[in-house]
Amino acid sequence: MENEIFCDRVVLTFSHHVAEVTLKRAREHNGLDWAMIDGLLAAQQRLTELDGLRAVVLAGEGKSFCAGLDMAAIMTQPQRLSSLLAADERGVNPVQRLALGWRDAGVPVIAALHGHVYGGGLQIALGADIRVAHPDVSLALLEIVWGIIPDMAISVTASDIRTDVLRELAWTGRKLDGAEGLALGIVTRLADDPQEIARTIAASVAARSPKAVAAARELFTLAPGLPQRERLALEARLQGGLLGGEEQMEAVAARMEGREPHFP
Repeated sequence: MENEIFCDRVVLTFSHHVAEVTLKRAREHNGLDWAMIDGLLAAQQRLTELDGLRAVVLAGEGKSFCAGLDMAAIMTQPQRLSSLLAADERGVNPVQRLALGWRDAGVPVIAALHGHVYGGGLQIALGADIRVAHPDVSLALLEIVWGIIPDMAISVTASDIRTDVLRELAWTGRKLDGAEGLALGIVTRLADDPQEIARTIAASVAARSPKAVAAARELFTLAPGLPQRERLALEARLQGGLLGGEEQMEAVAARMEGREPHFP
């Protein structure tokens, strides 16, 4: 497919089962204005329509991944503010969907973080499955300086991060570098070229059994909310759907024959 441009803020490309969604408001450190919000939501919807999609890379052009809400730009259309908190039939409003919407693609999403990753930018990144960050990245929940709270589904996306860590960051707006973000579990790993590493991870995921990747994703998503007995039953059920299947047999054959597997 050719590049798909959602307004002039967001570009989606798709090749070899991997989509890349790039924020392209570089001069403003990819700050979220209305056009960027609309473009990201449109890109998320498009991901759900791509046949053969197996992984997504999320990145920002220029010096930063995303510096969060461009409050000055947002306030140029105050009549739209109420729409940001209007929930859909699933109980999710548009700003929450900016983070949760990546999950609707049904495949692993890897975010490449550099420069400023503030407020809404960090919350969008938390919606990804994996976050690769530059050591010099600057991470912060800056909503408090505007007199508001993080509300882009962070109560869901940050469920694996210690609550005392979240409280400190939300109450103070303190900025973290990559090393501290890694130590606190906010980012997955560090890299001098986060986007290249994100692409490498995505390509590796895309080369694996799509059914096995989907099953592992379902397991790690659902298991934390279940009692132990139900977690173990979920593991067994998901594994039972893979063993002896076409993709599993191809994975075994490829390993035995010393070649790369080929999945439909």
